[in-house]
Amino acid sequence: MRKLAGSLVLMLGLALGAPLAAQAVTYEDSFADCSYPKGFDLLVMRPVSFATMVGGFVVFVAVAPLTAITVPEEFGTVTDMLFRAPARFTFRRALGVCSGVDVTY
Repeated sequence: MRKLAGSLVLMLGLALGAPLAAQAVTYEDSFADCSYPKGFDLLVMRPVSFATMVGGFVVFVAVAPLTAITVPEEFGTVTDMLFRAPARFTFRRALGVCSGVDVTY
């Protein structure tokens, strides 16, 4: 019984203390000071963004004829969303930096 009470007190303390440790910033602040460790960027972010670019290109090839027929004025937007933005994020930014490259659509 004593172990159960100790466990409950510990769990309650962790549950109440966890929000104190989270030092959240606003959504806008998270983009102003954005950087990755260079090793993480090289080993994780670049391969993931490259895979996203390749996957977007595959989807683009499948969707391009339909887009050209139905909404040809949006063809550039579709191209940018599926292929160009991931390519810019993969190849046009400095190692470890996630800001400074316009990846908006």
